[in-house]
Amino acid sequence: MEQREVQIPRSQVTVKTVITIAATLLAFAAVVSFAFQVGLSLTITAIAAILAVALDHAVNAMARFKIGRRLAVTIVMLLLVALFVGFGFLFVPPTIAQVRSLIESVPDFIERLRQTELFGLLESRVALDERFNELLSRLPGYAQGALDAAVRAVSTLLTVLGAALTIFVLIIFMLLFGPRLVGRLLDEATPIRRARYQRVLGNIYQSLGGYIGGLAIVVATNAAFTTTYLAIIRVPYFLPLGVLSGLSSLIPLVGNTLAGILITLVALIAVGFWKAVATAVYFVVYQQFENHVLGPLVYKQTVHVNPLVSLVAVLVFTELAGITGALAAVPIVAVAQVVLREALGFRREQLNLPPGGPPSPPPPERRRGRRSGRKHAADEAPDHDRERQ
Repeated sequence: MEQREVQIPRSQVTVKTVITIAATLLAFAAVVSFAFQVGLSLTITAIAAILAVALDHAVNAMARFKIGRRLAVTIVMLLLVALFVGFGFLFVPPTIAQVRSLIESVPDFIERLRQTELFGLLESRVALDERFNELLSRLPGYAQGALDAAVRAVSTLLTVLGAALTIFVLIIFMLLFGPRLVGRLLDEATPIRRARYQRVLGNIYQSLGGYIGGLAIVVATNAAFTTTYLAIIRVPYFLPLGVLSGLSSLIPLVGNTLAGILITLVALIAVGFWKAVATAVYFVVYQQFENHVLGPLVYKQTVHVNPLVSLVAVLVFTELAGITGALAAVPIVAVAQVVLREALGFRREQLNLPPGGPPSPPPPERRRGRRSGRKHAADEAPDHDRERQ
């Protein structure tokens, strides 16, 4: 008998495939590790890029009047510096004066706090006055800790100023040389893909610019409303407190809460219990309004992101990365939306589908109507034949 040779099927996983997958995983791990090592630099660069995209709209608007790009960048940056300087001269002196007055009034505030009904209630329950005096007696021992905290605060302030200067320089370089760099990168793509890449970058450009504009609207609205409210109920130091409340909108979900607690405490000490309750109610209502109405609606008009998507994104990114994630949630979702929309459009082109998706089938009621109509016609035909016979 002849023996048949058994053919062993060859494996479809080649050595080249294994090496490619392993190299890809190693490269991804290296990129992630590098990103963690230079996280501060990447954060500064990302902030500068977003601000540069927003300011580039003004540069391009000046270019329509036949102003050279270098001159337009110079004008825009000088206007930005003048805006900050003017804001400083307008708000910083009265803010510093009110803050100094607030610090000088701390002993009086403490004495008035002791005379409130809430303090008396807590005193009867937990001997708050005794604990408070004990804390005051230990204050001299905390002097070294306070000094260390002040040194750390000064160091942090210097770091922030250095980061701000770095961002300012990066914005200038991005405005001057960024479009040329992007153009050279696009020139390396094929003509078919180049048009697609240009469309994606254009949509991202519009979304990021809209995000900065929307964020400015939210911050200004918060500052204006809070300053007006505090001035109406005659809370002292309403100007720095209103500015603080406006800046707290830069931190979604959490910022308004922290600012509201601080301002409510100042209102309790300065203007009494019931106005402090009204202040707490105001911040609760305004926070809900900003987080669920104003912010999503503004970002829908400027970034063109669905309000539900922006709200869920802020919640998720806050859970993942804290304050940094909350700040970056809306621009990340805006960019992801642009890329996903372009990818879906490319898939439709590959499947030869219309831009709006596959055509929807006719309603089933019409089908039943047609079928039932045909059936009735078929049933009525023999009756007519019988009548004729």
